[in-house]
Amino acid sequence: MIKQRFVVVAVLLATFFYSCSEDDTNLVEVPEEVPIVPPEEIIRIPVVIHVINPPSFPFVISDQKIHSQIDVLNQDFRKKNPDHVKTPDEFKDLVADVGIEFYIATKDPNGQPTTGITRTESDISGFSGDDITGELPIEEYKLFFTNKGGKDIWPSNKYLNIYIADLSDRWGRLGLAGYAHFPDKDPRVNAVVIDPRVFGTLQPLESEYTLGRTATHEIGHWLNLKHIYGRDGSCDEGDEVDDTPDQKSQNLGKPVYPKSSCGGNEMFMNFMDRVDDDTMYMFTKGQKDRMRALFNEGGARRELYLNTKEK
Repeated sequence: MIKQRFVVVAVLLATFFYSCSEDDTNLVEVPEEVPIVPPEEIIRIPVVIHVINPPSFPFVISDQKIHSQIDVLNQDFRKKNPDHVKTPDEFKDLVADVGIEFYIATKDPNGQPTTGITRTESDISGFSGDDITGELPIEEYKLFFTNKGGKDIWPSNKYLNIYIADLSDRWGRLGLAGYAHFPDKDPRVNAVVIDPRVFGTLQPLESEYTLGRTATHEIGHWLNLKHIYGRDGSCDEGDEVDDTPDQKSQNLGKPVYPKSSCGGNEMFMNFMDRVDDDTMYMFTKGQKDRMRALFNEGGARRELYLNTKEK
């Protein structure tokens, strides 16, 4: 199965991983807490990119390609992507400016200047940050530990960590586009992992992944969004968002609207389905509320939000 824009639990199920390590030596006084993030506030999240490049079969991932991906995220999460106008009329009023922006970190965990990009030569696979059995201790998620051949995560209460790592199948083809961890995952592995062939908008890229939407999709998971479709062909298990229509199963490729299931038209153009990059182009207002709730008092990413307010 080549088209896999989801998180791995098995071949067809999703499992999400994150990485983070606490750094109590770099605490900074933050302003008085506001329990609910104002809806008009733009939340700006610093990003560190960890490139794990195998010397035995290296891939091309320039700084320019990395920055092109950040540009995509800032369009997609701010409703600035030009293709959102293709949204069908029945869904147009639901398209949301999520109000979240991303930028490459300029300071490392010790407060020193940084490019926000780390580069490690290692033949370790991107799959080494995953355990489909659920039995391995966190320390064996090798991708996230320098002493295991990977790269230590930067504190996930201060950064979004994105790992660019090879996710080839045994024949060297793209086996998985990417995966991510939901907010409740152990902070030592609280990250997003993406194959270089689907990252950014500069070549080389797989033909159906040319617009950088894998990162948009996976960061949606990192921000607590589920797939828009039900599991196991069911209309009953949805994504816990009221304004996304029930949908029986995933879509791949380039479906044509209208396409129906569960008594209504499917919103396959949503970033949380699994269609080609040029066929997905919107989040809903309900998805926006679910993502932003993470940063409210009691939310799983509240500490990250407070650290973005550091002076």
